[in-house]
Amino acid sequence: MKNIFNIIFATLLLASCADLNELDPINSVPTETAITDRASALAAINGVYDEMQDATLVFDGYLAFPQFFSDECNATGTFPSRLEMSIFNVQTSNTTLAAVYTDFYDVINVANNVIELIPLVEDEAFTQEERDDIVGQAKFMRAQMFMYLTAFWSDVPLVLQATKEVGDILNVSLSSPAEIYAQVESDLNDAIGSLTSATGPARASVQAAQALMARAKLYQGKYGEAKTFAISALADADITQVPYLQDRIYTLEFTATDGNSLGFFYGTADLGGRYSIGPTATFINSFEAGDTRFAATIDSASFANPYFLKYPSFSAANSGTAVDPVLFVRHSEMVLIIAEAEARDGNFTEANAQFNKVRTRAGLPDEDLGTGDFVEKILQERFVEFGGEGAFRLIDLRRTGKAVEKLGTLGYEDCDAKWPIPQRDIDRNINIVQNDCCNC
Repeated sequence: MKNIFNIIFATLLLASCADLNELDPINSVPTETAITDRASALAAINGVYDEMQDATLVFDGYLAFPQFFSDECNATGTFPSRLEMSIFNVQTSNTTLAAVYTDFYDVINVANNVIELIPLVEDEAFTQEERDDIVGQAKFMRAQMFMYLTAFWSDVPLVLQATKEVGDILNVSLSSPAEIYAQVESDLNDAIGSLTSATGPARASVQAAQALMARAKLYQGKYGEAKTFAISALADADITQVPYLQDRIYTLEFTATDGNSLGFFYGTADLGGRYSIGPTATFINSFEAGDTRFAATIDSASFANPYFLKYPSFSAANSGTAVDPVLFVRHSEMVLIIAEAEARDGNFTEANAQFNKVRTRAGLPDEDLGTGDFVEKILQERFVEFGGEGAFRLIDLRRTGKAVEKLGTLGYEDCDAKWPIPQRDIDRNINIVQNDCCNC
């Protein structure tokens, strides 16, 4: 059992600021409002995207918490719940973690409402293609949220009914990762077969669903299937011809009236930021000399503290009006999935061809993968390619069995493979038992 730094955290709590502000819904309807026609149906699906913009999810859920829980980022602020993550000492009472856990399920609940109610709408102007597309978008987002949940917590409740009342219906038992991924694959298959309306990366699309399926297969060790879906999602795109960070398959977008504060949390005080998160020396030193990605990822020279550049609207972030997107899926991820799948199958000629597309764009020389080193080299390339963009590093180390090897000196143990289920959720649901995490 790890030491619990209660005195330290209590002291820091007195100095900490309030948590992230909530975003007001834009062009959406609350889940309790009836979906009665085509217009309210379109508003309802916008409501799912709006729920995904929850401020706690945007910073802590998608980005900071898994980045703290690795060798990628340090918690450089004073908020105790984030410091717990940064020192691998997360407690069952961690309030921000509980908020993240709940917010993932909030998105799922809004999606469940849409999935259940859209088929019941009586409106002749509402075509079947539109209905299928909206349900497909909702299933896509539900699948995405469940992927986060099982990646972070392992066994979680598989909630597939909209919550409309209190009672026994809320006491959903835990499901295993295999059961969660089976539902994820079912939802994504449905999305692939029904999505039609997306015209860019800001909405769920067939390409995005194929990409998430490739990721889900990779995380399960189904490498051949991961390659198949990654090839489809890539759609012959040549990443060497697309600037770094512009190779976007699926993003969470914002407007000035419905913006985010990411730059405020990633930016230093010199930029008017709070600097709650900063790159580790390990991450900074992972870049090879001449890697052009460094200048687009980290500024380590302008001020005393190095900071991330992937959310650069620092002044707008102070007022919550920044429009920097969360980069959920990029083409380069698909290229590296193909490279890993080929290498695991012993096809190193093709693995090298794919792997070196990413390095070529980064201004680096080709490098050969081999039987004894391809996992390490691919993990390294994914580290610098996706740094600051999400949970890639933590999940990569866990799925390849290298978390203790890479993070052990920082305090990571075998029992850190799962985060604790928030105690308040265990208290609310008689069918949930705590997992075997370190501080449970």
